[in-house]
Amino acid sequence: MTKKYLLVIIILAAFLRFYKLASFPVSLYWDEAAIGYNAFSIAKTGHDEYGRKFPLLFQSFNDYKLPGYIYTDSIFIKVFDLSEFWVRFPSALFGTFAVLLIYLLNRKIFNENIALASAFLLAISPWHLQFSRAAFEANAALTLVVLGIVLIFYGFRNKIAAMLSLPILFLSFYFYHSPRIFVPAILLTIAFLYRKEIAKNAKAYIVGLVVGAILIIPILVQIVSPQGMKRVGEVSLFSDRSIIEPYVLIRESVNIPSSAIFLNRRIPLAFEILHSYFSHFSPGFLFFGDDPNPRQKSALHGNLYLVEIPLLLAGLWMLLKQKDNKSKLFIVAWLLVAPIPAGLAREFPHSLRALLMLPALVTLSAIGFTSAFRIKFAKLIIPIVFSLSIINYLFTYYVVSPQTSSASWAYGYEQAFVKVAALEGDYDRVIFTGNYWKPYIFYLFYNKVDPGIFAKSRSETELGKYRFGVAAWDGGKNFDNTRVEELKSGKTLVVLSPQEFSTLMSGEKLKSLQTIYDFAGTNEIFKIGQWQ
Repeated sequence: MTKKYLLVIIILAAFLRFYKLASFPVSLYWDEAAIGYNAFSIAKTGHDEYGRKFPLLFQSFNDYKLPGYIYTDSIFIKVFDLSEFWVRFPSALFGTFAVLLIYLLNRKIFNENIALASAFLLAISPWHLQFSRAAFEANAALTLVVLGIVLIFYGFRNKIAAMLSLPILFLSFYFYHSPRIFVPAILLTIAFLYRKEIAKNAKAYIVGLVVGAILIIPILVQIVSPQGMKRVGEVSLFSDRSIIEPYVLIRESVNIPSSAIFLNRRIPLAFEILHSYFSHFSPGFLFFGDDPNPRQKSALHGNLYLVEIPLLLAGLWMLLKQKDNKSKLFIVAWLLVAPIPAGLAREFPHSLRALLMLPALVTLSAIGFTSAFRIKFAKLIIPIVFSLSIINYLFTYYVVSPQTSSASWAYGYEQAFVKVAALEGDYDRVIFTGNYWKPYIFYLFYNKVDPGIFAKSRSETELGKYRFGVAAWDGGKNFDNTRVEELKSGKTLVVLSPQEFSTLMSGEKLKSLQTIYDFAGTNEIFKIGQWQ
């Protein structure tokens, strides 16, 4: 009977992750397009978009993406070609596999009932679904981390599992940044709590450790390079001077001996790190969608269901009451360690960087879930409440969110390039604004531009008859009248933001041809026009 329940749960998980995967979210956002095109380039030529052969860091957008997801995706794109579905396919696959893994983990640590409940809760989790339905490297990293930990526990009695566990854990370093902090911390926790069990298969674990160390040397070398540290420097709280500057200025302006203690620059930094860390335990973040990034949540919804509030509390209480200190301390340690990477970064709370919290939270909810089912009336109420919760979530995900956050998913680029492709033959030049994001990557993706052609130019602003704007957030200038005048050549087609188009229209130099709207059809995204 257990196998039947588990099979139903996995089928449910797969359905929720693969259903209309290419269409929801409503568009590939810029990082997905970059991942997809670089995977396409690797699949076709063995080089990235800039012509570098099998790199370990992808320069894309100069944020030097980690290679794991791109190489994984290149396999599917090699077989099935470049499309939205195949860019997102690995993430959905990893997400579905994670449901089986959480079952295996909790069956080993706790019991069959908690294992099934945790698999079900992860299968329907808004947090997990959000990141399993788009090309998020963190989702793949989460699955590898859980797989590695599952193999550690099964390795207590199985040498092959013991040897594979650490290499797979370290493989997560190739996918996302958070495991660099989480994996060493959770390994130390496991080594301390389960030292007797590990000792029985010590040689196998040592072999795995050696293999894992060899495996991560190449990526560690890249991570500590200037390119590898670039993204860390951009998001780290330690590099945010605005946190400490007020304290420094006040300390310089007062002549008080104790100011060296009370106005120490480390105080505001520590305060902000603690603020960031604990924000990930707040009800607002967990249940009410306080994450400021629209791509990391569904509209009118938090990372967890509201019905999980009592389940989490009950689960935590039941866990703390358990006599098995090892499983108790392991789950608590997991929960406390997981938000540390997110706590060290700007922009918080941050669902993506804190995603490693989810297995511990799901486990706590599962403990509460199974405990609640021992109460007679709860057996009726819980299925009804969860059914309503799931229906509400799916409604917000497929109906509400596309209407409210399509711009955050870069909706409009595919539609614009389809329109331009039908018109470009009549024009000598096409000018595409960089007002929102870097448009060149969407052009490369949706036109499946030969990677060899782009690698020769290596220009994000010029390709054939196209001239692309550079996003303001990347230090570039958006198009104004002067800039467009410089780029004009012969009969020119322009794709501009409504504001830019309006500015140029004031000089009566543009003829409006078509308008691209957001998913809701209410807000203008692009104006396509002809330079007179």
